[in-house]
Amino acid sequence: MSDTNRDQRRRVLQGIGALLGGSVVAGTASASANANEANEADGEDGLVTVEGGESVEGSVACIERAIERTGLLHVATIDHAANAASIGEELRPTTLLIFGNPEAGTPLMQESQSIGIDLPQKLLIWEDADGEVNVTYNDPAYLAARHGIEKQDDRIERIDEALATLADSARNGAE
Repeated sequence: MSDTNRDQRRRVLQGIGALLGGSVVAGTASASANANEANEADGEDGLVTVEGGESVEGSVACIERAIERTGLLHVATIDHAANAASIGEELRPTTLLIFGNPEAGTPLMQESQSIGIDLPQKLLIWEDADGEVNVTYNDPAYLAARHGIEKQDDRIERIDEALATLADSARNGAE
């Protein structure tokens, strides 16, 4: 395994470890900073959008591998473009990954059960009109505010770092 792949894998695992309740370690800050910059650019809609890989299919595969490696529960993959094609309509490549971790989500729902409408977590991998691939997810801080969650700042921060790291794996092709 090359040093680049090893470093990418380490960053993905560290970020997901944070989601699983482990300590936050060096290496996740850059992905989180990228997500925070993207979030500022997106405005106040509660969405974070970052650059994906070269294709939706490749980005989805990278993220699915990262989800599997880290032991997150992969709930579903929804191919919106395939669904559109099934009714004779066209849609640029658009895939939704749904995944979660009861250890991270349960305490949030214990504080405010309504957050269950936004859990498990989701990443939308999509191609825009210019052919660029993007990864979009809900900003955990936005969701916490939306549902009145006030006692989970550290958990929300770890979830944010983990989501940023997963989204970043699409661009970096983490192995």
